[in-house]
Amino acid sequence: MLGTTNGDASAHLTVMWYVLEGDEIMFNTAAGRRKPENLARDPRASLIVPDAYRFVRVEGTAHANDDQAVAQADIRKLALRYYQSGARVERSVVANWAKQHRITYRMPVLRVYSSGF
Repeated sequence: MLGTTNGDASAHLTVMWYVLEGDEIMFNTAAGRRKPENLARDPRASLIVPDAYRFVRVEGTAHANDDQAVAQADIRKLALRYYQSGARVERSVVANWAKQHRITYRMPVLRVYSSGF
C-alpha cells in the first residue's frame, strides 16, 4: 500500500504494484489519478508491505518519469511480476495501458521500518 499526502494534508492510501530495483522502489500509475497530483506537490511517499501481523515500511522521495517508452515498459514489467502470465499481460496492455498516459516513479529508499521479522 502506497501513502501520499492530499492537498488538504490528509493521507491518501492506495494498493500499488511495486518492485524493488537495487535501492529503489519502482511503481507506475496512470496520469489523471490522485497519486501523480499528490506526488507533484509533495514527492514524499511511504510504502507498506504487510504479511499478517508482520510488515515492512519504506519511506522516500519519489521521482517521476513520464517518458512513455519507459513507463509502458515498466507497467509491463510490473504486470508480469503480479500476473505471472504473458498472455494476460498482453491482453491488459492492448485493452488498457497502451491507451493511457503512464508515469513511472522511482523512490530511493530513505528509511526502512519493520515489525515481526
